[in-house]
Amino acid sequence: MPADGGFGKHFSRFDPTPSRSPEECERHYTQVHVHMAQELLRPMPSLLSYHANRAVAQADVTGGWRQRPRAWRFAVLRFAPGETLAFSPEQNEMVAQDHVNCLYRLRSCEAVETVLYDRLGGQTALAKFMLEADRPASVDPEQAWRSFTELADRVLAAMDGTFGARALFVNRVLNEVECEPLDVEGQRPIGIVDETTRVGYLEAYFDHRRWGEEALGVLARDGGLGRVRDLVDVNLLRIVEEAPLDVRQGTT
Repeated sequence: MPADGGFGKHFSRFDPTPSRSPEECERHYTQVHVHMAQELLRPMPSLLSYHANRAVAQADVTGGWRQRPRAWRFAVLRFAPGETLAFSPEQNEMVAQDHVNCLYRLRSCEAVETVLYDRLGGQTALAKFMLEADRPASVDPEQAWRSFTELADRVLAAMDGTFGARALFVNRVLNEVECEPLDVEGQRPIGIVDETTRVGYLEAYFDHRRWGEEALGVLARDGGLGRVRDLVDVNLLRIVEEAPLDVRQGTT
């Protein structure tokens, strides 16, 4: 497998809070929460990029993309090597209190990225796809990671030489933040869980959604993703991605 990317990376996954309508959650998240995050993250010298991801489609058992996605939004942060998120206690509490307005069931994980495929060149308009996976608590983490890397190899084989395929990143989760409820569950981070069941994330990029859907949809056909050894909750999603902050110079 190619070398790791060398920088720190965080994935946060969350659902719209049941205390508000989905439309209210989307409005608050995009118009208030993201703006607040920009203001907090922009002065942070260790931050390299902040990407906001919205799940808009999910691969289904027919090989198509008509299933309602079992996810709402993700936030992906990159940091300089050896660095991580550095909010003050006051900033942490402000962010947690704002979660009440739009999100719950927060799962925030530190990860390490490996680049499996990179043909980005000068492309500036990309369609993103994301695959996420957990393991049963009874399955050994190393065993689950081997199964995840085998799945990553299948995705790489589907992309390698495929028209419109641009990049593939595999991200191994290292730990997960523990959260407590404020209004509802999973809104205030309070520490690190003893052992996470989240295994990893794959991020795949194509020139256009059509090429990604055609290349990757087959992986879910006939329930294929539900039968991956040692993994559960394997979701293959089409993502709309924005970059509220990116201070990187050139390519990584």
